[in-house]
Amino acid sequence: MNARRALLVCALGALAACEGDPPVEPAAVDAGPPAAAQKKSLGQLEGPQGAVSLERDGKPRPAAAEALFPGDIIETGEDSSAQLRFSGDRVVELGAEGRYELGLDGSGVMLNVARGLVLTRVKAAGKGRPGPEEGEVLLTISTPFGLTRIGSAELSMKVDDSSADVDVKLGEIELVSRSGEITRLGAGKKGLLGAARELPEIELSVVASTGRGEFKAKDAKAFVAINPKKLPTLKAGDVVRVKEGRISLAPEGSETRLALLKGAEVGIVETRKGPGKEATSLDVKKGELEVSAPKGQSTRVSVAGGLTLVSDLGGQYTLRRTGTGFDVEALAGDVSIEREGEPALVVPGGQSASVPLKGAPAVRAASREGVVLPSRSGLRVFHQNLKQVSVTWDDDGAAAASWRVELSQDPSFTTVVRDGVVHDNFFTMPAPAKGAWFWRVFKGELEHTRGSASFAAEPRSVDLSRLKNVVPEGAETTTIFFQDKDKPPVVTFTWARAESAAKYGVKVYREGQLASPVAERVVTETQVALPENTLLEGKYLWSVTPLDAKGAEQKGGRMNKLHMVFDNAVSALSIKTPRNGDAGGKSVNAVGIAPVGSKLFINGKSVTLDAQARFDTSVSPAAGGRIIFRLLHNGAESYTVRTVRAR
Repeated sequence: MNARRALLVCALGALAACEGDPPVEPAAVDAGPPAAAQKKSLGQLEGPQGAVSLERDGKPRPAAAEALFPGDIIETGEDSSAQLRFSGDRVVELGAEGRYELGLDGSGVMLNVARGLVLTRVKAAGKGRPGPEEGEVLLTISTPFGLTRIGSAELSMKVDDSSADVDVKLGEIELVSRSGEITRLGAGKKGLLGAARELPEIELSVVASTGRGEFKAKDAKAFVAINPKKLPTLKAGDVVRVKEGRISLAPEGSETRLALLKGAEVGIVETRKGPGKEATSLDVKKGELEVSAPKGQSTRVSVAGGLTLVSDLGGQYTLRRTGTGFDVEALAGDVSIEREGEPALVVPGGQSASVPLKGAPAVRAASREGVVLPSRSGLRVFHQNLKQVSVTWDDDGAAAASWRVELSQDPSFTTVVRDGVVHDNFFTMPAPAKGAWFWRVFKGELEHTRGSASFAAEPRSVDLSRLKNVVPEGAETTTIFFQDKDKPPVVTFTWARAESAAKYGVKVYREGQLASPVAERVVTETQVALPENTLLEGKYLWSVTPLDAKGAEQKGGRMNKLHMVFDNAVSALSIKTPRNGDAGGKSVNAVGIAPVGSKLFINGKSVTLDAQARFDTSVSPAAGGRIIFRLLHNGAESYTVRTVRAR
C-alpha cells in the first residue's frame, strides 16, 4: 500500500490497515475473480440469513461470510438479512428485500442503497467512545434521493421507491438532498429524503356527501353548494366547508378517506402518491377531520402549522382544530406526529394527544366513555343525543397487550369502517341515533371476541292498563289486571235497565269497609266510569240501586265483587322518572317497572325490585348527567340512557 493510500485509510477509519486496527483479510471462500485479490477489502460480510446474494464484477452468486470490496453488490430476498462490519467495530445491518452496493468516495466508505432497510451501530457504543476528529466522515449512505453523512452516529434508514426515511438513534447526521440542501439531525429526530413533492401528483375528489356542504374554487368569489349527484373534483386553492352532516374526500385510485365533519373548513393544497406511499397536504382552518388510512402504505396528512400525521400500518384517527393547535385521537392504529427538525411522537391506538402550534405535544391515555358495553352480541341501546359508547372485553390478564379491532355496519364485515390496533382492552365507537354496529377483536391472528349492538330512541310509553276494565253487574267476581302501579285504569260499571227507574245510585266500597264508600255516583244511564287512580290495587264491593225521579230507592241494590290486581306483564323496561331534561343534582329519584324475573342496574349498581318488579330508588347521576339503566331479561341485555340537567 502506498503512503497516500495508508493515510487516507487511517483518517477515515473505514479501511482496515491503520495502526492499532489489524487489517481485515478475505475469508476463505471459493476462488473469486483474480481482480479481487488485488483490491483492499472495505469490510466483512457476516451472518447472511436466507436468500442473500453477492455480485462481484457482474457475476452474482450466493453470499457467504467473506471480505467485501469496492463495487460489491449485496441483495437480500424475502425474510433475509445480513450485516457488514467495518473497522472501529462499526456494524451495518441489512434488511430484507434490499439492494446494497459498496464503494469509496473522497471521505471514506460509500454504501449505495437502492432499496431496503439499513441499521447502523457501533458495537463498542458507550460513554467515552472515541469519535472521529472534526470534519471526518466514517460512512456515507447514498440513496436515489440524496446522501446521508453518518460520521460516528447511529441510525435506521428505510429506502423505497419514493423516499428514504431516516431515524437518528445516536449522534448527529447530515441529510443532503439531490438539490444540495443540507439538513442536520440529532438523536431522536427523523428526516426524509425524497419528500412528498417527489411523488406524482394526483387528484382529490369529493366522493360522498351526507349533509350540506359547500366549496369555493381558488379564484371564485363565493361558495357554492355541493351537489350530491355531481360531486366535484378539487384543485389546489379550493376550499370545502360543511354546514351539516359530513363530506368525504378521497385521492384518485386510493382507499384513503378524509371525512370533514359538521363545522369543518379545509383548504386543498395537494395530494401525491407513489408505490406504498401517499401524501396529502391540507390547510385545516377549523373543525374536525376524520382520516381512514388503508393498510399496506404509509399515509401522510400534512395540515397547518407544519404538522404531519403519519399512519404506517393503517387505521383511523381524528384531527380537530382548536384555538391553540390541534387535538388528535387515534381511534384505531398508531399515529405518528411529525414536525420538521423535531422528534416524532407516536400516539398509540386508542389514545389521544394535544398538539399546540408551538411547544411539545402531550399524549393522553385512553379513557372509557360513561356508557360501557360488554363485548356481546344482540345488545340494545335506547338513548337520546348519546355521542359515543365504549366496548370492553376480558384481557386474559395480558398487560400492555395490543389488540386489532374491526368495526362494521353489517354482520358479514363487508363494510368495515374501523380497522386498527388499540393497546387497551376496550375501544370507543359512535352511538348512532338509529342503526347497528358489529365488531370483532383479534389477539394476533386469532379472533378473541365479537359482538353487536343496535341503537334507537326510547320506545314510546304504552298504556299499561288492560282493555278489560268493564265491570258488569252479576254474581261472578270481576278481576281487572293493570300494569302501571301509579296509574290504575279507568273502571266502567254496567247493569241492566230497570223499567221504573229514573236514575241509578252507584256505591263502591273497599272489602271490609262498608261504612264509607270510596266512590259514589248518581247517573241516568246504565253505566258509570270512574277515572284513573280512583280504584287502587285491592278488593272491592259495589252496588247499583234504581231511584225514582225524586231520588227515592225503589229496591235494594245487590253487592257485586271486583278485584283490582297489579299484574306486571311488561316485556320491556318502563321508566317513569327521571325524564330527559329533568333537573339533576347530587341524586335523583328513579321510578319504574321492570319485566318480572329481570335484573336491573342503574349506573352500575344493582337495584332491588319488589314482588311486582317495581323500583323506586335514589341514584347519583354519572358524568354528564347520565342515568344508565342496564336490564338483563331472558338472556337479553339492554341499556336505556337518560340525561338530567345540572342544577
